[in-house]
Parts: sequence; C-alpha cells; structure tokens
Amino acid sequence: MGSRGKGLPRGLKPDEFGAVALIYNQELSILGDRALFPICIGMPPGTPTASLVRYLRKGGFEISDETVCEPSIASGGQHHPKDYPHGLRIFIAKVQHDSRGTMSMQVEVVDLTLRPGEHLGTLLRRGTYRFGQSTAGGWEIVDYEKEYDSADRKAKGKPNCDQVTGAVK
Repeated sequence: MGSRGKGLPRGLKPDEFGAVALIYNQELSILGDRALFPICIGMPPGTPTASLVRYLRKGGFEISDETVCEPSIASGGQHHPKDYPHGLRIFIAKVQHDSRGTMSMQVEVVDLTLRPGEHLGTLLRRGTYRFGQSTAGGWEIVDYEKEYDSADRKAKGKPNCDQVTGAVK
C-alpha cells in the first residue's frame, strides 16, 4: 500500500471521480422532489475530498463543502446554536475493486435537515453501486443493489421514521 499504511483512508483516485458524478446524477434523478440543497459529498473521516469536490464543481455540479451541510464539523470556526445540519449528504464508503476491473461503492443519501421535534437527519436511500469500465475508458453503472429507499415506505402508507446518526457502516 505504499506510504499510506494499512487501514488509513486512501480517498478516490482522480480517474474514479467520474463514478461519483454518476452517483450524484443518479441519486438526484431518483430523489426528484426529495432532493434539496445544499448538496454535500461525504466520505469516512480522514478521507480527502477536496480534489473530488473541485472535479465535480468544474463539471458543473452544484456541490457544497461538507461544512456547509454540517457546520459543527468546521474546524476552528465559531459555532452558533442555529448552525444545525441541513441539506442533502451523499455519503460514499467502502470503495472496493476486484480483479475483473470493476469497482463498487456503498452510498447513503441523507436529508440532514432537522425538523421540529427531530434530533437526527432522515435516511432517504442506501445501497451499493457497481461500476465497470466503458469502451471509452470511463466508468459506467452496471448494477445497483438497493438496501433502503424511503419512497418505498411512503408508497406502502408507512410513516418515514427512519433516522440516522452517522454514515454507512
């Protein structure tokens, strides 16, 4: 693993950023009117995201720094009691590669906005994307394994009371 050491988050390689752009587009398309702004990309603690955010912004994606969605994680800043989490977080974890050249990422999409009487954000979707290389050399979605979608609960007439405290485990 080179100088990074075992167990340390490595982040995504620049040639993998396109897969995150596909996730962004797919999730916003599926969420429809459940999507809200600001939109932030999250990854496990210690995983570098600055290059990824720059790549997405350069591509025209409306993406905010994570501290906009979750002001409490801002370093060295003043925190006001009204600095509650808000917006949409697309959290990407467990990036894995296999010997066939495919890649998978677990994704959790959360509405971080705290509503009256709630103390946690609301899980909207969770699942695993699988990517393969296209003939042009970019990534393409080859499969999505859904673990959860809040729209399924609403369609069955059940209240959406699924709340989250963290990210994909």
